[in-house]
Amino acid sequence: MKRERITISIREDLLQKIDQRIDGVKMRNRSHAIELLVSESLGLSQISFAVIMAGGKEAIKLLPAIKETIKGLKRFGFDEVTIAVGYLGEKIKNALGNGEKLGVKINFVEGGEGTAGALLPIKDKIKKTFVVININEAININVKNLVDFHRQHLSVATVATRDMTNLKGYYILEPDIYNYIGQGFSMLEEDVFPKLASDNKLIFYPLI
Repeated sequence: MKRERITISIREDLLQKIDQRIDGVKMRNRSHAIELLVSESLGLSQISFAVIMAGGKEAIKLLPAIKETIKGLKRFGFDEVTIAVGYLGEKIKNALGNGEKLGVKINFVEGGEGTAGALLPIKDKIKKTFVVININEAININVKNLVDFHRQHLSVATVATRDMTNLKGYYILEPDIYNYIGQGFSMLEEDVFPKLASDNKLIFYPLI
């Protein structure tokens, strides 16, 4: 993510309090601490946009896992979820409905090709960090801890996965991800993530 060097003046007592928050891990230095604290004060540290991939021939079989995922997101404060559908999309829509039974609002998006292409129709809605979930089974994960990990490393993408082969799991992404997504069919796992890795903008959060 592009950053700009600035010069600021700050009260000495505030600077001391900031320095006390630096632990070398979550807050690595003064610049990192100030950036995180400003993000928190502006509400930018909270992620509210979640996309669940539900395309492909196996999507119907994954409905129980998708429902559990939605419940998990709700526990972490998400009250709205976007479902990206494709093949058998109508059956997915009918099964999930508007989300009322799961306690959230569900929006559906279609028209993209592949896990990366599926994000193109919602590009204009992505203004800050968001989460994409592409699973083949329900995963019990602390989304807040994952987001904190992502913030600490300042990457464009963080992948939380149990399988380093197919990279199914949770992805925390920055809007900059769109700089790596081409038109037409495109996969995050096969097309986008390798590009990010070569630019040192991809990190992994292994799941046990």
